[in-house]
Amino acid sequence: MTKEELFTLYPAIDIKEGKCVRLLFGDMEKETIYNVDPLDQAMWFIDQGAEWLHIVDLDGAVLGNSENKKSIEKILKKLSNKVKIQIGGGIRNINDIDFWLQKSVDRVILGTLAIQNPKVINQLGKKYFKKIVIGTDVRDGKVAFNGWKKQSDIMAVDLIKNFSSSLVSSIIYTDISKDGSLQGVSHNQTVNFAKSIPIPVIASGGVSSLNDVSRLSEEFRNGIHGVIIGRALYDRKFSFSEALQAIRRAKN
Repeated sequence: MTKEELFTLYPAIDIKEGKCVRLLFGDMEKETIYNVDPLDQAMWFIDQGAEWLHIVDLDGAVLGNSENKKSIEKILKKLSNKVKIQIGGGIRNINDIDFWLQKSVDRVILGTLAIQNPKVINQLGKKYFKKIVIGTDVRDGKVAFNGWKKQSDIMAVDLIKNFSSSLVSSIIYTDISKDGSLQGVSHNQTVNFAKSIPIPVIASGGVSSLNDVSRLSEEFRNGIHGVIIGRALYDRKFSFSEALQAIRRAKN
């Protein structure tokens, strides 16, 4: 299994109707607008030392197509040579995957497609290896899809068994019950999930403090290789640069 050498922070840029927002528990009706210009938000994170951006088209995730393409392309045109980018939301077929990879996206995140048609993913050739991320958005241990509006009966661990570790770069594990709430990460749940699969995990949902970040970074050997941070950064609970320092301290 190929492992990244460093624990990675992924600042979240969730785009809804062209604006940078955060949702509470993934509810599209419970949004907080933080920036009307997602590019401006992306540049702010890069100025603080971000090496990756985690971008999600929220409207696309629900409707099944790229609703915020123009906003995302604007970010890519300006910043793809300055930062690595993974993108998700509404990527439902091979044409969607190819479109974004041709736009210099480093990884595409597949959630609904992974549940509804895993064969499409497993048939991808070598040029896609390590450019695919599987998003597991979990409610009571089972995976939700279509922008979290639909609930499957598939356990997250069972879903991942469908995919090769040579193809998939990482798995995003999001506890929907914590997302956007600043209630703290589901630490034990995430660690147990990471231990049970052969692919690196990116934790997501509920990060509220530097302690959350530090504790997760200490689980690198157990397969947690990064964390997505959203509302905690937007609400200035801590800065991105402070999170980077927390990781360095934990490593030492």
